[in-house]
Amino acid sequence: MKKNITLIFLTLSISFTTFSQTMKNKEIKIPTVEYRQGIYYLELESNTSYERGYQHGAALKFVIKKSLKNFENWITENTTIKIPEEAISEFTNNNRYIQSVKVQLPELFNEFQGIVDGAQVNFDKLFAYQSFDEFYSYLEAGNHFKTNEGNCTTTGVFGRKNKANFLTHNNDLPNYHEDAVTILKIKYPNSDLVILQQTFAGQIGQNGVNNYGVAVGINTIIDLPISNKGIPVSFNIRKILESKNSSDALEYLKKVNFGTSMNYLIADREIAISVETWEDNIEVIHNKKQHYIAHTNHTLQENAPVIYDIDADANDSSFGHTHGRLNLANEVLEDKANNIDFEGLQNLKTTRPILNSSTIMGTIISIPKKGFPILWTTGGSPDIFHHVKFTF
Repeated sequence: MKKNITLIFLTLSISFTTFSQTMKNKEIKIPTVEYRQGIYYLELESNTSYERGYQHGAALKFVIKKSLKNFENWITENTTIKIPEEAISEFTNNNRYIQSVKVQLPELFNEFQGIVDGAQVNFDKLFAYQSFDEFYSYLEAGNHFKTNEGNCTTTGVFGRKNKANFLTHNNDLPNYHEDAVTILKIKYPNSDLVILQQTFAGQIGQNGVNNYGVAVGINTIIDLPISNKGIPVSFNIRKILESKNSSDALEYLKKVNFGTSMNYLIADREIAISVETWEDNIEVIHNKKQHYIAHTNHTLQENAPVIYDIDADANDSSFGHTHGRLNLANEVLEDKANNIDFEGLQNLKTTRPILNSSTIMGTIISIPKKGFPILWTTGGSPDIFHHVKFTF
């Protein structure tokens, strides 16, 4: 009898807690969503990280649900996996990414939980969807791919007298990200921090810039080791954008381990650097003698612990022309970095092979010596969609 009473008590407690949370969620103000030339824009302002996530999820519920359906379709069409739910469950349960976020970044874990609840979607499915690079590595490790996708290119321009610094990023990603490009303007409570977070509906982050002038763009490094634990890329992006300068961002990256190998190109009002990360390691790539830096999908370290070779001549096309894209960016910037502006960078990022069939968004961020940065991004491939301007 005592066991039955205990079970009844626990059931009532869980039900009351769920009911209480549901009532609180009904009090959360859902922001208005604007649609600007293929881009969803909304402003998030709340007292807690959970509420911020709930605003995001509830406001973009339809887009998130559609993207998750597209994600499952992409799995069945492009991999050997027949039942996406089983692969997603295996990915989330057999790796320690969720636990890493929950322990090391509890505020962002709460924000993610808020997105799940606001959008009313499955936790594991949204986590796999948003942990694209880690899930991609899982698919590669299991030899599940029929074809490969993903060829991002980032550049930074900096250190020019009386001229703004720039950071650019082309998102070359699978097509399930299409029609989900999102800009979140995030105002942090009890702080003057504001972030323009470029992302896709339902994801914590992709690229972005904050009002202090810290910006970040990312590239998968396909020839460095991966791990089955650590912080997924999207969460690291947001933490970088909570920094006041590139030094603060670098200190954060020194304290965590990483789910997959990644380059974070970080810029502020003074400099731009590439930070290559893998497992529990980081390596900073400088280009101090010039006013530019570029990165694609292979490591730039001379003695890196590569897991296989990508030969610039023999097999570059098999890896998204990563050497070809890097060479093009370096050639153009070596010649034009001192004077290049928004239009010049726009031209660079719409030149093949930097622009390719996987390019679904182009981002350009201007960071002035004083005043607020500006973020431009596109709702689709930048050779088709115009760059839309977002400000603080």
